[in-house]
Amino acid sequence: MKGFFLGLSKLILGVAIALILLSMAGVATARYFMGRLSVLPPKPLYGDELPAAEPEAAPEAAVEPVVEPPPEPAPAAAAPPEPALEPGAYNATVVQPIGLVMREGPGVEFPQVGGVDVNEAVVVLEEPADQPWVKVRVVSNGQEGWVKAGNTRRVE
Repeated sequence: MKGFFLGLSKLILGVAIALILLSMAGVATARYFMGRLSVLPPKPLYGDELPAAEPEAAPEAAVEPVVEPPPEPAPAAAAPPEPALEPGAYNATVVQPIGLVMREGPGVEFPQVGGVDVNEAVVVLEEPADQPWVKVRVVSNGQEGWVKAGNTRRVE
């Protein structure tokens, strides 16, 4: 009878250790993949965003380079002033890591009109107190639309 209980306890202990090892391996595997998936891939570039390829110059034999004097600096032209903001408007940047979807109106029932990338400059035009949406204008292209409030940060 003593041998039966000894064998039974070894079986239970062996199964418990096997389950613990399997669960630890599963946790380690999950942590590995979570760490790998937390890094965002590089943003794909399309059309005008692609860097221009420089043409390769043919090697020339023993040609002395022509040294040109540096051009005289042009008189400093005054940079055009930024357009004044409407009353109540302010500059901001998008802080949502995945960017924002712009809509025609303040709600998800309105159609999408575009998107805004993270860290892109926008001008907040309206911030109605009665709804969780703000009207913005993208600085780079002038497109206007509504985005969810709380996803932009005021720039001073």
